[in-house]
Amino acid sequence: MEERNLTINRLATLSGLKQSTVNSIFNGASKRPTISTIRKLCQALEISVHEFFDFPPYNEVER
Repeated sequence: MEERNLTINRLATLSGLKQSTVNSIFNGASKRPTISTIRKLCQALEISVHEFFDFPPYNEVER
């Protein structure tokens, strides 16, 4: 969102999701968004689902 200068409200509009849904995901209130919701967010952000989950701190495997 930051790279594309989008607000939560604008992302909700672009993704076709409710603003409250997007807000709860980004504020951590929604622990398990559905894959459908994630796909809609990715389409709005113009990224793949793989890119969405490709976050370096989470890619490190604990040993």
